[in-house]
Amino acid sequence: RPRWLMVKPYSGGTGEWPLIDSSRGAYNVASPVLYASLTQADTSSNMFDLLSNGFKSRSTNANCNASGVSYIYAAFAENPFTLSRAR
Repeated sequence: RPRWLMVKPYSGGTGEWPLIDSSRGAYNVASPVLYASLTQADTSSNMFDLLSNGFKSRSTNANCNASGVSYIYAAFAENPFTLSRAR
């Protein structure tokens, strides 16, 4: 499950840099959202679900899932390698 997620549109559109973390909003829909590119306080949003194996976009907002736009993201796990069986 992601502990921290940042998404940024990089082609085909413009948008902000939403940041979502699981420590302030422990349940889905993940909220509140901070914007790295703005000076405003955090806001409520319905952009993402933080799942046990990643994240899912819940919106067609230009900041996270617009048609024809490519996105780049960074996600960091709450407990990386907890269930690893590597030898």
